[in-house]
Order: sequence, then C-alpha cells, then structure tokens
Amino acid sequence: MSTNSNKSELAYRTLDEDNRRLFMKKMVALFGATTATAVLSGCSAPVAKQFAMQRPNLPKNGKLFSEHELTVLYSLCETILPKTDTPSAVEAGCHEFVPHQLQHCHSKQQQDDCIHIINAVELVANREFGQSFVLLQAPHQQQLLVDFETNSMSTESEKGQFRFLKALIVFGYFTSEIGVTKALNYQPVPGGFVGSIPANSETKSWSPQAYY
Repeated sequence: MSTNSNKSELAYRTLDEDNRRLFMKKMVALFGATTATAVLSGCSAPVAKQFAMQRPNLPKNGKLFSEHELTVLYSLCETILPKTDTPSAVEAGCHEFVPHQLQHCHSKQQQDDCIHIINAVELVANREFGQSFVLLQAPHQQQLLVDFETNSMSTESEKGQFRFLKALIVFGYFTSEIGVTKALNYQPVPGGFVGSIPANSETKSWSPQAYY
C-alpha cells in the first residue's frame, strides 16, 4: 500500500511540474521571459508564506489600492479580457485576485509599480479624452491601452509595469475555475493519450489540472 501511495504521489508531482513548464512557456510567449518570471516566481507556496508573514505596510483601511484605483483596475480587467463567448476577467474575479496576489506574493516594489501604472493609465485617459478611463467607451479604452503599451504615450519603464499587471490579470484568469473550465477545454477525469486530433486556429487549448 505504501509503495503504491508513493508512486501515485510521484506521478502527481510529475504532472504538476509538467503543467508548470507548459504554463510558463505560454506566459513567456505572451509577455516575454522577464515578465512571465516576475509573475510566476511570486506564486510558489514559500514565497506566499514569506510575504504573508511579513505583512507589507498597507494603508489604514487594509487595502493596497484606493477605491478609485480599484475602479480603474476593474475596468482594466474588463478591457484586457472582455466577455465574448467566454466570461470576462471581471466575471472570473481578476479585479479581486490582483490586489490579493500582490499583497501576499509580490514585493513592495511590484505593488508600487502596479499602483503607479493604474494611475498612469488614468492620467493619460484624462489628458487624451478629458475623462476617467472608467467612463470611456470600450473601443477608446482598448485603443488607449494598445497605444500606452506600444508607443510614446508611456515610458519604457511604464511599458514593463503595464505588461506585468496585464500578465497578472491573465494569470489570474487562466488559473480561475471560470478560466480553466470555460475558456479552455477541461477534462476533469482525463482518458487515454490521443496523439492526433483535429484542430484549427479556434480550437481551445487543454487546461492543465494544476498550476501550483
């Protein structure tokens, strides 16, 4: 019994490690190695425990972001991963995941970077459109973020900060129950290996069973 149990545990760990590598490759392809590493390195149990014990200095209300910053973050999540034939990032709770993840798994510098970039996007929205990012029409929100990330509307440092925040939102989405079961193909009890299946550009990726 003990031998079988050990074999099962080893197989689970191997699967888990394979899932980590696959997800890392996908994150690197989307955001680059530096951004992907910054996001995923903060997601291990030891790191989470370390930051939870340190309890970073937060405002007196116990929140990392102000109420207005949270509102802008909500709109950023909705713009980056909007509702289509699958639920949006907001429906997956990414606007709640991001501050929680930052508080418990990431450095004070990364927290400050995210606060800065949220306010930077808001500043640009007010400068370019004369109103808050939250109040812009969806096409204007989308174009603003594309311009912010790709042209002189932001500094190189801010581009990196924005990519980190976007990667954190994407990470939260595809490790949520909604992301895994709705946006990806999910098979709770996997069957045998099939080496060749029909696929096209719209075929969903298969969701790994675990990322941590």
